[in-house]
Amino acid sequence: MNFDLRLGDCLDLMTDIADQSVDMILADLPYAVTRNSWDEIIPLEPLWDHYRRIAKENAAIVLTSQQPFSSSLVASNPSMFRYSLVWQKTMPTGFLNANRMPLRSHEDIMVFYRRLPTYNPQKTQGHKPYRTQTGKRTSNYGHHTQTESVSSGERHPTSILKFNHERGLHPTQKPVALMEYLIRTYTDEGQTVLDNTVNRRANGTPDRRAKGTPFQGWQEGRGTRLAQRAA
Repeated sequence: MNFDLRLGDCLDLMTDIADQSVDMILADLPYAVTRNSWDEIIPLEPLWDHYRRIAKENAAIVLTSQQPFSSSLVASNPSMFRYSLVWQKTMPTGFLNANRMPLRSHEDIMVFYRRLPTYNPQKTQGHKPYRTQTGKRTSNYGHHTQTESVSSGERHPTSILKFNHERGLHPTQKPVALMEYLIRTYTDEGQTVLDNTVNRRANGTPDRRAKGTPFQGWQEGRGTRLAQRAA
């Protein structure tokens, strides 16, 4: 696996990345929900200028977020926003406000792209087998050709992703297994992944475990890294 890890402001460092060279952007951006000095929202207009320049036309841009930052992200680039996923935490947060509002047990994962990206659904096994037929006219989709669907017990993933919470390296770090899942979903072996806020979690770990992703990133304040996925 090849990787490039750099220290500095990502808005400055991303100028060194070649146009149309990145197959996926996966970043845990600051949400501005804590009092930590590093938890400041990166200016979104110049950030998107960089993303659009360096990302390939079919690159997935996958950004973790939390309201109200999630809404700001979508509003900053509505033409590229496609859908959101939800990371369901096994350990809720927000106990200091437990008497004012529900505990928070999820965070958002916002998916943007221009053209349909690589998509490798991470199917789960061990479910009840089934056989179904479709082919009638519906008000939602109109008429469609009759098809038969057979499952031996595997299921396509849903928009709810349940992963254990991790503690230790960074107060807002995301589970390595979650980031690995996203890399495997939106890249193939040998493709390049950019993380422009690498300091928010363990440096390079998800990319190494996803095997083979060229990795580039820069650290501190607004760090960044680039990695390449293996098998």
